[in-house]
Amino acid sequence: MPTTPSQIDKQTLVARLNEARNALLTVVRDMPADRIETPGAAGDWSVKEVIGHIASWEDRLLTLTQMVLNGQADKIEWIDSHEALQAWNQRQYLRKQSWTWSETIRELALLREELLWNIDGMAPEQLFQIHDLAVGPVRPADLLEGIVAHDQEHLPDLQTWADGNSEKP
Repeated sequence: MPTTPSQIDKQTLVARLNEARNALLTVVRDMPADRIETPGAAGDWSVKEVIGHIASWEDRLLTLTQMVLNGQADKIEWIDSHEALQAWNQRQYLRKQSWTWSETIRELALLREELLWNIDGMAPEQLFQIHDLAVGPVRPADLLEGIVAHDQEHLPDLQTWADGNSEKP
């Protein structure tokens, strides 16, 4: 028997978002400055570049959520292949290449503030409503869960780098 989404479901989503982000921030907060911009934290990327990448994806997933909620899902350009994913990531990387650490971490903080403000204004029914889109059924909450998954995906590399267990290139 289906249940109606509740405020508790919404609070659980926010808690998951906060837990995943706090885990990332705990790792990078105490990292020595010379490790922040040194390549090798995740492949050839520095911590700064990984955090910029995470911020880009948070912005994308929030924008997708807003478009779905505003009935504009037909205008979404879905990333539908590995090549398209790599190209999108590369465009974001190049766009932020000259950013400082302060600019990068500030963007991450501002995006999180915007994300939480948006969630606060959504009723649980909006967050968990299924939308039948070209890519299949999508709930806004599932798009936002993608942010949690992405933070968790990059956490092990950042933790290893912070612990000094990665080899420098």
